[in-house]
Amino acid sequence: MVSLVVLTAAWGTIPLIVRSVDLSTQQLVAMRLWLGGLPLLAVLLSRGVPLLSASQWWRVIGLGALLAFHWVAFFWSLNTTTVAIALVLVYLAPVAMATLAPVVLGEPLRARAAVALAVALAGVILVARPGEGATTEGVVSGLLAAATFTGLVLVGKPIAQQIGPLRLAALETSVAALLMTPWAVTALPEAAQSWWRLSILGVILTGIAGFVYWRSVAALPVATVAVLSYMEPASAVVWAALFLGETGDGITWLGVILVLVAGAAAGFQVRETASAEQPVSG
Repeated sequence: MVSLVVLTAAWGTIPLIVRSVDLSTQQLVAMRLWLGGLPLLAVLLSRGVPLLSASQWWRVIGLGALLAFHWVAFFWSLNTTTVAIALVLVYLAPVAMATLAPVVLGEPLRARAAVALAVALAGVILVARPGEGATTEGVVSGLLAAATFTGLVLVGKPIAQQIGPLRLAALETSVAALLMTPWAVTALPEAAQSWWRLSILGVILTGIAGFVYWRSVAALPVATVAVLSYMEPASAVVWAALFLGETGDGITWLGVILVLVAGAAAGFQVRETASAEQPVSG
């Protein structure tokens, strides 16, 4: 669980990188996928060619396509409406995935997790505080990003448990990268000028992060993953204050505190559940 907290907090730095790279939405997603997928695929192939059943291959391919579509939709929403509106829209996904997990995966939604989820969502709304600036294009793409985020977790969790997080992260990212190849080619001239920023975004925040994320999703209840997902937008406020001088106001920091409290509550529940499931010796 600690690794997921660190990961989502690290993802909060992505807006800093996006602001500093002069690429279109599709080009940015393409470079992120290629730089994230190649190292993972190299590690995977060094261990031998992955053996999957036909149904597993089709699901991995579908997840790769869903991943590419999700990031394009999310970045498109960021570019066509306000950041606040885009964030609140895409972070409806954790609520959806936690609500649907009992039906799709048979995981119960415990009362404490439901309360923590509501507190975390309230925190993000305080952080983002969406107001004027909504556009039809931005809202639709934001909702599509939320829907695909939900689908990725609910469909991907059982596959991660079956084939392992490294296989899923490497193959899913590679499929998504292949689909975005035309935009990767056109991005190369500008990418050369921003290689270190794109390397951080791709290799660390996409490739390594993808493996860590799927390992966490495979091991934790979806409701816990959903609550901890809110660490990303909350941490973005902290990173912006540190590196951009955007300190925010009291309401913004109240939102960050609510997300932290919700994350702590989710963590305590995981520990209590794990302790209760340990066999009693003696």
